[in-house]
Amino acid sequence: MKTRDKILKTALSLFNERGEAHVSLGQIAQRLGISEGNLWYHFRTKEDLVTALFAELEARIEDHLSRPPADFGPSLGDFAEHARQSYRFMWDYRFLYRHRCDPEAESALVARIARLIERAHRHVEGVLAEMVRRGLMRATAAEIADLAVNAWIISRYWLDYLQERHGRDKISENDLQAGVKQLFALYHPYLTAAALAEVAAAAAAAPKRKIAQG
Repeated sequence: MKTRDKILKTALSLFNERGEAHVSLGQIAQRLGISEGNLWYHFRTKEDLVTALFAELEARIEDHLSRPPADFGPSLGDFAEHARQSYRFMWDYRFLYRHRCDPEAESALVARIARLIERAHRHVEGVLAEMVRRGLMRATAAEIADLAVNAWIISRYWLDYLQERHGRDKISENDLQAGVKQLFALYHPYLTAAALAEVAAAAAAAPKRKIAQG
């Protein structure tokens, strides 16, 4: 692994663990066992590190969103897995979801985040519209727009909720599945009989597991 990649990996770990405000470049260099001068060669400031890590997340999300909903598999579970992957990204880069940008000092980053959020909103609307097209959901265009907003809010804050209410310091696949369950609780009144039957069959077939409670 190249030094630059090692720096990013270590910075991400420390930022997630402590919050970037409580991590210095010196601490990152110390964890890596390199000099600060070596680190400065790649990243002059902590802001440069934050921007580089956001670029990583941005690339992963863009790749995730590049798959058209029409290409999803035939089952409702494929839609659920798509949502579950979004939670994985949030957990892997969780410090970024708590980072509050300075609109003047980080104006370029603010603009990139705003574009990504808008892109994600449009994608969720597309996913819901595809569920309607397949007969899994009944919803008007206005209802889809409202559902997309609420789905984003649930997704965005689910992991924070687990950490703050339940004291989670690690997130399991069961916790991610519980987040998907919250999304489908939002969708439930709009699901068709066919979709509800699929949900019931999946629940009956699933092993009994302890998952996060609200």
